[in-house]
Amino acid sequence: MGKTMNHAVMLLSNAFRPDPRVLKEAESLVTLGYQITIICWDRASEMKPEENLESGVHVIRVQSIPSAYGTGMKQLFRLPRFWLATLPILNRLDPDLIHCHDFDTLPIGLLWGKIHHRPIVYDAHEYYAQLCKPRLQGLSGALLYRFIGVAERLSARRASAVVTVDDLLGSVYDRINRQVVIIGHYPNRSFAKEPNPVFTRRDLTLIYVGRLSIDRGLLSYANILRALCQQNIPARLKLVGVFTSADEEQIFRNHCRGLEDSIDILGWIPYQQIFPLLRESDIGLAILKPEPRYVVALPVKLFEYMAAGLPVVASNFSPIAGILQNCCCGALVDPLNPEDAFHQIRYWWENRGEARLVGENGRQAILQKYNWESLVGQLDKLYHLLLH
Repeated sequence: MGKTMNHAVMLLSNAFRPDPRVLKEAESLVTLGYQITIICWDRASEMKPEENLESGVHVIRVQSIPSAYGTGMKQLFRLPRFWLATLPILNRLDPDLIHCHDFDTLPIGLLWGKIHHRPIVYDAHEYYAQLCKPRLQGLSGALLYRFIGVAERLSARRASAVVTVDDLLGSVYDRINRQVVIIGHYPNRSFAKEPNPVFTRRDLTLIYVGRLSIDRGLLSYANILRALCQQNIPARLKLVGVFTSADEEQIFRNHCRGLEDSIDILGWIPYQQIFPLLRESDIGLAILKPEPRYVVALPVKLFEYMAAGLPVVASNFSPIAGILQNCCCGALVDPLNPEDAFHQIRYWWENRGEARLVGENGRQAILQKYNWESLVGQLDKLYHLLLH
């Protein structure tokens, strides 16, 4: 359906190393016949200023505005400088459509798109105000939180369409915008092509992929590991991601004293290298604390674990429960009681055939339903509707 040479620009406020969701969308659109350029903000000048990916996606990185990542009052003043830096690039490229990833790129996308009468897609990966809330402290933070919430609602209403990731967020944006498309955080079907021999290796390897922070269950994972080791179960914990802050890293390391030889902190790993690590593991962990933004979300890692054939241990939040119970691919636990997870994992260790069946159920669910290939047509239809 894509018209050859329709040019869409995607705006992104990180350095695109690459961002998995943005990459999947961009590469799929190139395959469908669109020309795709990503303009992104490389705040620490860590990447090439410009590159062409093998897939045909063109990447331009703005490196003239140094900044830390995250949110807060300082970002409120630096973001407009990034927006201004994108204007001459947009003018030069003169795209047919602007695709804004997350709210922090939407204002400049709306401004340029409205002036030039081009459609604007708002890709809401999460509810942005709620995402920012934990990092906005004090009175100024409370005021900024309210401002972001109002600004996002007003801006989303002005977009030509909203793309978001699940039914719950879809219901939020349905009240704001008349054109809402739900495109989940699903992996490519190819990642689930082979079974994973979980619970057949000497060590029992637990893995967590994502931002490393206490509210994402970091201390619980250490407590589970300690309990398993005390039961003489040869368990290891792999952590893939970066710490939210140096303070939280220190808290975690202090909490893990005596477990250092059983924990691998691997840092940031390129997306394509994550799945081999998952396939070397036995259990995927997603025991997030009951923070408002987690209770209503479907984490990307959940589907990545399923694709790798891992039985999943996750918080008993309704959206997650809907997937795990429907697919029979994991166990739901109380995120405030690590003993729940410990008892479940010990049960699987003692009943390994059942654990392998649970992991295989998740892999089959990815192959049959929760895969990226099943969603691409929706994005193509949206682009076709907006461009014709």
